[in-house]
Amino acid sequence: MSMPIAGHLFPNLAVVEELIRRGHRVSFATGESQAEAVRHTGADVITYGSSFDDVKKLNLTQDRDGANTPLTVLKDGTAMLEEVKARLADDRPDLVLYDMLAFHVGRVLARTWGVPAVQLNPMFASNEHFSLHRAMHDAPPAADGGQEEQKPQALSAGMGEWFAALAGLLASHGVDTPPGEFLTATEELTLVYLPREFQYEGDTFDETFVFAGPCVNNRMFMDIWQPPADGLPVVLVSLGGIFNELPDFFHTIVRAFTDKPWHAVITVGNGIDPDELGPLPANIEVHRWVSHSTVLEHARLLVSHGGTGSVTESLSLGVPMVVIPQSSDTRPTARRVEELGLGRRLDHTELGPELLIKTVEDVAADGEIRANVDRMKEHMRTAGGTARAADALEAHLRRVVAEPGKGGNAHAGA
Repeated sequence: MSMPIAGHLFPNLAVVEELIRRGHRVSFATGESQAEAVRHTGADVITYGSSFDDVKKLNLTQDRDGANTPLTVLKDGTAMLEEVKARLADDRPDLVLYDMLAFHVGRVLARTWGVPAVQLNPMFASNEHFSLHRAMHDAPPAADGGQEEQKPQALSAGMGEWFAALAGLLASHGVDTPPGEFLTATEELTLVYLPREFQYEGDTFDETFVFAGPCVNNRMFMDIWQPPADGLPVVLVSLGGIFNELPDFFHTIVRAFTDKPWHAVITVGNGIDPDELGPLPANIEVHRWVSHSTVLEHARLLVSHGGTGSVTESLSLGVPMVVIPQSSDTRPTARRVEELGLGRRLDHTELGPELLIKTVEDVAADGEIRANVDRMKEHMRTAGGTARAADALEAHLRRVVAEPGKGGNAHAGA
């Protein structure tokens, strides 16, 4: 189960495709906008009307700190939950796999159906040594070195309403776990689409966390891209699939690379109309969607918002980056890229054409960054990717189905 957000959906598609290739039957729930992408994997598609099907209506660019996002995600997942319960009431799976944003959906279904669940993380995992929530909001470490206490009065504005909504959801489905305990629960298996070496405090996570690294499929549902014939070094520019309604940013990109010895490939998703960028010079091309991995195979550099999907795909292909975080959820990734010497971070409020092109050229010429990226590329390779993820899920499925009371429909798969 995954909301139709590209950075969360795409690695799950790769894993599902591999599970189906191995003979499992998979039902996949997502928003209507991504139904065709899911069908390409061979999964049975369960769709619902998601708020993220049309991100323009969410005004995310006016909510850079994510104050309204938790409640939006909670309500969106509730719609998914009702659809999945109705569709699979008589065909319950052996295993529930849920993206981290849909944690409330996966955990409610697992508890009401009496089947085990696995959390799927395309972002950093959290434990007692590292809190993604704290990192997103630049919060200082807790006095005792542990995670912040999750209470409504201690959280940002709007979270009290979120906790009340979560409590109502649990009560309506007969789940008597307190909301705070439900929120911080962990599964017997959490699959993380990062290598352990990129994860903050990676050595502190136990064997219930499998760091499989990036999982990528062929994404044949996207536009076909061919490398340019101009011989210029390629730079890929993207703000991902959600936080991209920023025409000023893309105009800055065009000005930065106009008449420069780079071939810029820009993807804008559904955030703006490509025609808004006007007539373009021959060394700049704009697409709504194109397979990033295809472009990165030929790229010298990535300019990104810092989504973990874009970052890990780039590193797995040995491509350094300039990261310009646009919202709270990408701050931890941007900091990690800079901490590990894999690229540079820029502040979106200070971005201009001159600063951007200088930073791009500096990163591309930096031998130390290149060496660090090459080492991380090897970590990405040895993490195992899609095959390791599928292996871990199969091993977990065999283990939990063998335990009395843990098995579901023997033919339902995941």
